[in-house]
Amino acid sequence: MFRNISFYSILTALVLLSACPDDNTDDRNLTPIPVSIEKLTDNEVRIQWTDSGNPKVEGYILSRKVGEKEWINNYDDIPCDVLDFIDTVKIISNTVISYRLRAYTLDDTSDFSDIIAYYGPETAPSNLTLKQIDSENILLKWNDNSVGEENFRIGKKIGTGNWITEYKLIPENQTEYIDEAGSNSDSISYRISAVSGISSSLSISSNTLIISPLSLNNLYFGSDATFEIVTWNVQNFPRNNSETIINLARAIKSLDVDIVAMQEIESNTAFLALIDSLKNYSGYRANSAYANLNVAYLYKPNSITVDSIYEIYQYEYSAFPRRPLILRGKWNNQPLTIINNHYKCCGDGIINYDDSSDEEYRRLRASELLVNYIQEHFADDRVIVVGDLNDEVTDYATNNVFSPFINLPDEFEIADMSIAEGSSVYWSYPTWPSHIDHIIITDELFGAFAQSSSEVLTLMIDNYFENGWNEYALIISDHRPVGLKLKL
Repeated sequence: MFRNISFYSILTALVLLSACPDDNTDDRNLTPIPVSIEKLTDNEVRIQWTDSGNPKVEGYILSRKVGEKEWINNYDDIPCDVLDFIDTVKIISNTVISYRLRAYTLDDTSDFSDIIAYYGPETAPSNLTLKQIDSENILLKWNDNSVGEENFRIGKKIGTGNWITEYKLIPENQTEYIDEAGSNSDSISYRISAVSGISSSLSISSNTLIISPLSLNNLYFGSDATFEIVTWNVQNFPRNNSETIINLARAIKSLDVDIVAMQEIESNTAFLALIDSLKNYSGYRANSAYANLNVAYLYKPNSITVDSIYEIYQYEYSAFPRRPLILRGKWNNQPLTIINNHYKCCGDGIINYDDSSDEEYRRLRASELLVNYIQEHFADDRVIVVGDLNDEVTDYATNNVFSPFINLPDEFEIADMSIAEGSSVYWSYPTWPSHIDHIIITDELFGAFAQSSSEVLTLMIDNYFENGWNEYALIISDHRPVGLKLKL
């Protein structure tokens, strides 16, 4: 609240005019310059500033912001001959207390000064870790211990070079950053602090890292701040017995996503062994598919609350040789519905409407039935349809088995369309090559998907094997996984 800027304040300013030089010809900048801030007691903070030297200044308007509350822009009015202020404010651990000033004359008010802020020792970031995530990029992660910071400031050092103290400014409340290493041979170090204007917390430094050959431990996709789902056909799991279980578990641990929707889980025993090796995941496998090529879910109970998992369309074998498997649940208490599918494979690329056994017609019918089910049962829900859908979303309309979704652009969006329309290097089924593993969202998720923080990617797991695709295909699958990341 504006503190007593009233008739009495104006009268005081007029009385003090003799102490404030008056020169109406001076056109110097009015803005004051913050100098220092200090804690006096647990309930007092003192700030100091210098004036601009402009004799027109008649006083200062102080603004204050505590933590993440809104700025109080007219917090106090200070005479022109006073260049410090003691504020009575309860100092709370981890909470940043920020100030800024404006000078005023009889007919003008300056811009805001730089922010000056009190950062207690508890506000310093902690647990700064580095992880190489590909051949040239490093993931930085840290704990945000401050409430009300303006940015995080990253410093960087390569080899024996000097620190680049102002290397990057990262937005408030963010706890991850991906940086290009800049060297494949030198050690790389970082440090980070929370900042507001000219003030900052104590900084924390990382251990050093040197770019090295990739392994599954370098994979990255998930974060605590976002919801992620991956669809992954793991071809007759376990394709190479225990070696498949071990390597798939390493990959999933490193990806650290909330849900993995899987196809072709042939062995229930191996699936249970996979869950046991993951520790932080639970799982569910259907058991109705022909030749035991069942769909399944892995999910993290610490972020996903499962309300129910069930199959639909038990009597639509032609459209669904593997029944759709629905997971109804919540991500951090936000409701979501996932539908995991494995459409019929093969065909000649032409929909034959006169042949109910035609592969393309069966896939088209599957899409029609899914649209109908979602419209009837989940009309207002956030729904994500995923799976090995065994066809290309970029086919011409006359032979596009996804036309039931595509023809309703106000209700559905094929989230991975950019991958399908892009380079074949990033397609999910490279041996054909084609992109046939898809993620489709309903309109309730359009806003989240449109945010800059969202991602949809083919996860190039094969790049993390020493012998590339050939080793990956031998041990894991002939499909690459496709992932979606949303900030809900």
